[in-house]
Amino acid sequence: MNDTNSIIILGVALFLMLILSVGIQGWRTRRSPMGRVVGIAADLRYDRKLCEKISGGGPVARFKTGNWDKHNQRVEFLPAGLRDELAKLFESIGEINATIDASRRHGSRSYMGSISIDKLLEMITPLQEQIQNWVYENMNNPEYLPKKRGFMRR
Repeated sequence: MNDTNSIIILGVALFLMLILSVGIQGWRTRRSPMGRVVGIAADLRYDRKLCEKISGGGPVARFKTGNWDKHNQRVEFLPAGLRDELAKLFESIGEINATIDASRRHGSRSYMGSISIDKLLEMITPLQEQIQNWVYENMNNPEYLPKKRGFMRR
């Protein structure tokens, strides 16, 4: 092998290690307590924008609940009142998603009349603010941030 080939191989190896490092850091961040809460906040932000689009006559789409469904048992560090309100909200969103699914299955928009988007928006807005405030208050708390591990430590 000549010098050019070894430089190219070394460059590719370094690039792959960089990509792997970034991927692992992103994975750790999403699994951390702060990452869980930020994911739930992202779902709330999406759902609020969707409510506003639907209220304005836009198309109806499913609301996001994935982060709550995945992490609702692992956010015990949030205040109890906030957790209870989030549980109620995402239960309501689940019911609305079931109605949207039924409407699509039967090809009828008559099911959509039972959805109260304004009420849902009234529930989402204060919860989104509470979650955002919790994130701002705890963004430097090492208890909630991703753990930094060395290469050889377990």
